[in-house]
Amino acid sequence: MVPSSPTVPDPRRWIGLGAALVAPFLGVVDFFVLNLALPAIERDLGATYAQLELAIALYGLGNAVFVVTGGRLGDAYGRRRVFLAGTLAFLCASVLVALAPSAWFLLGARLLQGVAAAILFPQVLALVTVLFPDHERPRAFAWFGLTVATAMVVGVVLGGVLLHLDVAGLGWRALFLLNVPIGLAGFEVARRTLHEVRSGDPLRLDFAGVALATLALVAVLVPLSIGHERGWPPWSIALLSSSAPALWAFLRAERATKRRGGDPLVDPALFRLAGYRRGLLVIASYFLGAGSLLLVLSIFEASGLGRDPLRAALSFVPLGCATFLASFLATGGAARRPALFLHGGLASLVAGLGVIVLALALCDGPADAGFGSPRDVGLAAGLALYGFGNGAVSPVLYSTILAGVPARSAGSAAGVLATVQQVAAALGVVLIGLVFATALGRRSGPDAYAHAAAWALSVNVASMVAAALLALRLPRRAASGPTLAPAEPV
Repeated sequence: MVPSSPTVPDPRRWIGLGAALVAPFLGVVDFFVLNLALPAIERDLGATYAQLELAIALYGLGNAVFVVTGGRLGDAYGRRRVFLAGTLAFLCASVLVALAPSAWFLLGARLLQGVAAAILFPQVLALVTVLFPDHERPRAFAWFGLTVATAMVVGVVLGGVLLHLDVAGLGWRALFLLNVPIGLAGFEVARRTLHEVRSGDPLRLDFAGVALATLALVAVLVPLSIGHERGWPPWSIALLSSSAPALWAFLRAERATKRRGGDPLVDPALFRLAGYRRGLLVIASYFLGAGSLLLVLSIFEASGLGRDPLRAALSFVPLGCATFLASFLATGGAARRPALFLHGGLASLVAGLGVIVLALALCDGPADAGFGSPRDVGLAAGLALYGFGNGAVSPVLYSTILAGVPARSAGSAAGVLATVQQVAAALGVVLIGLVFATALGRRSGPDAYAHAAAWALSVNVASMVAAALLALRLPRRAASGPTLAPAEPV
């Protein structure tokens, strides 16, 4: 393959981007698609409630723990190479999930899926950073944001539709087998159109940093993902308490590696970039609430209203349509008016969450009132506002945070961003889940679930207001991005 000049972009970069975006799309879909399939998995595999929780938690855990390492693997060995290997690993893990003969086998396969997704996600962000010139990078990030934003909703809707259709009698297994033809098509196009772009002085893999980062993240995420569901047993408290010393040891080791002239897993210099540092705070506040919205509303639809998976999935159609519309508009307008999409989108998110909370708190009604009930109309309006804001913000937020990051550390920076996102989402699920359970108590029925959901989603409103205020301190104009590095033939 002929390498591109450092100043002449690859003419096939947009085709390659489209193929590469298949990977994060499938990764996000597979996180959300399982929610509506849990009852079917329980019947088919005889899974316990704890195992069903682990089926979701282990995917997120594997993703969050290894995403920084995945980013550094791309920096060290080439983003294209690691991306293609990660894609094959993800597809193999998807097949294992679909063929799972038992609940424990399913859990192991879900963990492998999460690890593979962690390898993939930062490669796409890094490829965008190094393959596209400054004037095209916001639009490329906008397409990435469109993919991630719509995948969250597609995961919920697709799960309900496929379970209803019961394709070839496969039931929930079809949700994961569908990854194979889509993923292989994306893999083949990416293999033909993406070229390797490396720094002339590639980073070395910091094995000590990998080990310490993994220990620190496990100490945080295992208790948050599993311990709280089991009533905070002593082991979970001890593990969570050890997370601060583990994080301190990791940061100390990274600074020492930097002083010795080595390549730390996370370069401390990244946090001297004001836009990047402030952007991580915005990401943390944004995903603290965003990660639990669909979960809370899915519980309300299924347990509170007793709706079947298809009808529950159709409730999220306004969210999906609005998200896609705003993301599509952002692909053309985000480069010209990024502040409008960022701050206007956050305002729309706050307004949408407010409407959802009011609809849940004030509009009572029977479970079988249908989609024309005041509560459903209010939820649809709120979800549309929220979706429009989500679609407007996601494309701009990633490009703003990663602007000015050196190409040599693009994968590592993307990995840290994704880790903050995952940790915030896990913390949000714990916090908002606790509020929901406390508000519900021993009550039952649609109104009890609605009011509990309203209290829980009030936390989402607060976290999104914080994200909107923090975003005011982000750079108004994207800094000049990294220069394209010479490409090496593959």
